[in-house]
Amino acid sequence: MKVRIAGVGAAVPPTIIPTEKLLSIFPGPRKKPWTVDEFEAKTGIRERRFSIDIDDRTGFPMFPPGYGQTPGPAGELAEDAIREALASADLDPGDLDALIFGSSTPDTPHFGTDAQHLHHRLGMRSDAPALHVDVGCGGSVFALQWAKEMILSGVRRRVAVVLVQVVSPLLNRSTYSGSLEYAGNDNEAFLTALLFGDGAGAAILTRAEDDSASEMMSAATVNEYFEIAVQRAGGNLRPPGFPGLDPSDFAVHIIGKRVADAYAPLLERTIGQALAEAGLQAGDVAKFYLHQANRRLIEQLSTALGAGDARTPINVDRYGNTSGASPLILLAEEVRAGAIALGSGEPIVIAAIGANLQYGAHVVRL
Repeated sequence: MKVRIAGVGAAVPPTIIPTEKLLSIFPGPRKKPWTVDEFEAKTGIRERRFSIDIDDRTGFPMFPPGYGQTPGPAGELAEDAIREALASADLDPGDLDALIFGSSTPDTPHFGTDAQHLHHRLGMRSDAPALHVDVGCGGSVFALQWAKEMILSGVRRRVAVVLVQVVSPLLNRSTYSGSLEYAGNDNEAFLTALLFGDGAGAAILTRAEDDSASEMMSAATVNEYFEIAVQRAGGNLRPPGFPGLDPSDFAVHIIGKRVADAYAPLLERTIGQALAEAGLQAGDVAKFYLHQANRRLIEQLSTALGAGDARTPINVDRYGNTSGASPLILLAEEVRAGAIALGSGEPIVIAAIGANLQYGAHVVRL
């Protein structure tokens, strides 16, 4: 039995937020605030898309009238991406046997509510389960693998995967202007506010019913405990009201040096493992769809793989880091543009890393 990617889709909100605007609210290191040119040189990010704009004066989100009702921005983006993927696969929601919804920033935090709402809005069958998973920036690789395994079990035939990130409603000057002590260093929270953007990417996986070359060939997925992001408060250990907390304890603090140390070496290794299992080499791969952490890290990995710019498309300059959604957004954009085609049999790699620490790669013949 073979599993293939039958459809892909993506959605980003319309509001473009330039780096200059965010630096006026979250100016970077207190000792020496960044200029726009310095930030872009470090990350390659010129702009990102937000569902909710940020007020330049107050540094808080500007929620529109009526905001707060279902579906919220994560649900809307996820639905748009799934519907495009279904159209790409020439399927209806009723054809789906399961839905895997991945997000660290859902509209509603508990009980898999976002996944259930999406299941309902799509009109999926009641016997098709909807699962909500939270594996951060590495989410696409793991969600694709779980969907593949569902199909290979013989129980499911068609499974939808959607990864979505919406950070813009969570950003404000109070929460993201502080810092925490980590490994003897003062780790400031501004980096999260500057790096990330909103977006959703989706894929429809199906059992291959013909003898075409299209197939999810191999995968390598790895879990290791190595913190690259820390949120000090918000869970059982330090819930709201816990003594001694301040607003920045509820911010996600990115440990930048650890991300930089992990990204290229670990992804190069896991991509190599997946390629070896598929009987391919890096030179055989048409395109590498990599987690869009920042441009400098992507270029380091591309150089290590010998891939070059033409085979490692990038959209982090336009969207920022869209977490687990980023490789699927990139793939969907390439399919839309005709740069690559589903059903072509061309070999590609999808690879991602994140979430303290989960990473992996898929080798796929489209």
